[in-house]
Amino acid sequence: MNIRVMSFNLRYDKPDPDNHAWKVRKQAVAALITHYSPDIIGTQEGQAHQLLDLHRLLPNYQSVGSDRTGTDTGEYCAIFYRTERLRCLRTQDFVLSDTPEIPGSISPAWGNPIPRMASWAVFAVVGEARTVTLLNTHLDYKSTQARELGVKLIRDRLCQYVESDRIGGLDLAESYLFLTGDFNADPGTVPREMLKSPLSNGVTLHDALKDIALEHQLSFHDFTGQAFAAIDTIYYDSRVSLQNVLIDTQQWLGIWPSDHFPVVADFVDTGLNADIQRNNRD
Repeated sequence: MNIRVMSFNLRYDKPDPDNHAWKVRKQAVAALITHYSPDIIGTQEGQAHQLLDLHRLLPNYQSVGSDRTGTDTGEYCAIFYRTERLRCLRTQDFVLSDTPEIPGSISPAWGNPIPRMASWAVFAVVGEARTVTLLNTHLDYKSTQARELGVKLIRDRLCQYVESDRIGGLDLAESYLFLTGDFNADPGTVPREMLKSPLSNGVTLHDALKDIALEHQLSFHDFTGQAFAAIDTIYYDSRVSLQNVLIDTQQWLGIWPSDHFPVVADFVDTGLNADIQRNNRD
């Protein structure tokens, strides 16, 4: 199996002036995505009309996920997927709060001023026996406490997804896990370090950018082209191998597609991990 994953903060339609406005940028966003043709994209900040624009411009993609308010008026952590390659088996959202099943909920003790959430989905891959599970999130920009508690909840949920279950003959317990997001936290901070610890099934999530010099992990540039914060990345299952990764720092159609640079990575399952697991069971 090989799979290409993208994490991309789209920048919500504020609206911004001139070339920063969504009505101008949307074509550039679509051109970038079309160029890389990722199988799965974890997006952040997109609003309903922005996602609809992308569906019109990217007919080969479908998306899942709700908005963080539960009213369809807020920002989404939508997951786009290429329908010729992937089929969605299961999807759900949860809020990063003490009441994760209540849309739009905020826990005052967490310190985040606005609701935060995560969306996840399990996909069947055409021609493959393995499934892929991607969780996509956008952690709070203001509260360190909210980021740390949010990561704890995300880790707990990821552990739940690897419990034994089957859909259409596919064993979800062996689903490969990916985590995309705008983490609003630099490498080395507590939330990012928390993500390094093994999950309950022994799977470790690796940061796709960890072997790149920090100055080349910077992704937030605020429409300047000069990034100054390394807050976007892709975490991947230790049972797959990272083939290559990049942060796209180009202009597309002569403009910046967003105030964040997207992260794009290719992963492969060589089959070795599956052989090892089978031998361990025998």
